[in-house]
Amino acid sequence: MVKALQANLNASGIEEKIISAVPTDMDDIYWVTAEGLPAFFTDKSGKHIIQGQIIAVGDAAPVDISAALVAGTAQEALKAVDKSEMIIYPAKGETKAVVYAFTDADCGYCRKLHSEMDDINARGIEVRYLAWPRSQESVPKMEAIWCSEDRNAAMNQAKIGADIQGPSCSNPVQEHMALGARLGVRGTPAIFTEAGEQVGGYLPAAELAQAVGAI
Repeated sequence: MVKALQANLNASGIEEKIISAVPTDMDDIYWVTAEGLPAFFTDKSGKHIIQGQIIAVGDAAPVDISAALVAGTAQEALKAVDKSEMIIYPAKGETKAVVYAFTDADCGYCRKLHSEMDDINARGIEVRYLAWPRSQESVPKMEAIWCSEDRNAAMNQAKIGADIQGPSCSNPVQEHMALGARLGVRGTPAIFTEAGEQVGGYLPAAELAQAVGAI
């Protein structure tokens, strides 16, 4: 099925490589992850792509089976990112929760979230930043942040509007952008829990703590 799907994608001008395809609870329907694409469902012929929710009915309440698959894919992918590739703001005291946030230096709501970092950390939440420039114009600034000797200090300055300059270096910005595309990131900030659940965009510190169970 994977070979057939890859051939069909290529025939339609989609050249991204398939990473995995696993069976689901539905007969002959598979959950597919691919480089540079949000995960999707396909049939056993690899001829059709199904995007969006799939709801199982028949029990006491409807169940969104796609939600668990999406979260599982994100959890695995985020766990695979080396900590050295992220900019981390650790919790103060006991770590009650860890969140991953795709961020951009120039995004208004990203700056608003960052302005509450001390409060977020004080609530026992560790924040792990990944790069998600919203435009090609933002890429050099994000790369400069990741290439800075003190990334946290550079990020702090960028979040208040400073123009960050840094030496060229090997950096993970493009890899983070590709990962975000795979996880369906559409805007910033995009916040994920350790379990891979996307809890939304900007949330005030108290609401974020509630959303991630750090209360």
